[in-house]
Amino acid sequence: MTFGEHLEELRSSLVKAIMWLGVGLCVGLFFANDVIRFIQSPLQGAIQQFNADRDLTSLGYSDLDDPEIQPLREFLMQNALVWETIYEVPKELQTLAPDAIESNLDAADDGETPAVTVKPYAMKELLQKLPDPSALQPKIQLRQSKTSVSSLKIEEPFMIWVKAGLIVGAVLASPMILYHLWAFVASGLHAHERRYVYLYMPISVILFSSGVVLAFFLVLHYVLTFLLAFNGSMDVAVEPRLTYYVNFVLMLPLGFGIAFQLPLVMLFLQRIGLFETEAYIQSWKVAVLVIFVMSMLLTPADVTSMVALAVPLMFLYFLGILMCKFIPRGRGLGSAAYDPA
Repeated sequence: MTFGEHLEELRSSLVKAIMWLGVGLCVGLFFANDVIRFIQSPLQGAIQQFNADRDLTSLGYSDLDDPEIQPLREFLMQNALVWETIYEVPKELQTLAPDAIESNLDAADDGETPAVTVKPYAMKELLQKLPDPSALQPKIQLRQSKTSVSSLKIEEPFMIWVKAGLIVGAVLASPMILYHLWAFVASGLHAHERRYVYLYMPISVILFSSGVVLAFFLVLHYVLTFLLAFNGSMDVAVEPRLTYYVNFVLMLPLGFGIAFQLPLVMLFLQRIGLFETEAYIQSWKVAVLVIFVMSMLLTPADVTSMVALAVPLMFLYFLGILMCKFIPRGRGLGSAAYDPA
């Protein structure tokens, strides 16, 4: 094929892949709302746990792991309840005079509930009759507080809805998208090179999926808990914004998924002769330092997520050493690559 024919084949493959992405987007928009609610659930759970622990601590409970207060803690978390202190006005001062209340009688004539308002001067007179503030009795009550993400722009929820639909659509259409892209690339590879990809591509997908699952279902909860506790220690009120939170949830699993490709990267570098297995073994201390630096760059600016990524990567580093040592060599990618055949 000429260069122009290669470009035409590439254009055809990209057009087919984009068409499948458009089909996936149309399907993904139907599930976008459910996806947004799903990714908000870890944040809501972390906030409810933070509020329960903060309120119990303020009431004098020092040991939050005490089995005696666990039912109360679970009750607060499940119902999204927070404690608040109120000072009740004496009952004899809670009734306003009839002339201090205004009502919309026209609404009552139309069969609607009349609107009742209190004249400002009446509230002033009521406050003047209050006793000494020190005589007011404090009371504690429970209030439901379902804190969630907020939006500062009118178009922000719509754009997040489209982004969620696009991500879901890309995941659903990924088999066909990868098929058309692979059809273009595979035509330029030898048979043993294609078998090389067939062997290691499933391993790469498994490692990437493992990183994403670990980040979203385990690490994300501890990261949110740490960040909320840190903000609480500085008396900073948290009002999560929709765009920032969605980007945060997407970047954390993506960073984990990319980092979990470490064993395959090590195997590739060893197969092309850039590194030897002995070099990996002798440089493990330097590798641990590099792993922590990369974990800091691939995760948000908190210690919890950095450590949660660095620890699995250290195990994957030694897994990469075992793969380099025990997977046989053969003809293929480079002069010493592994040939599955």
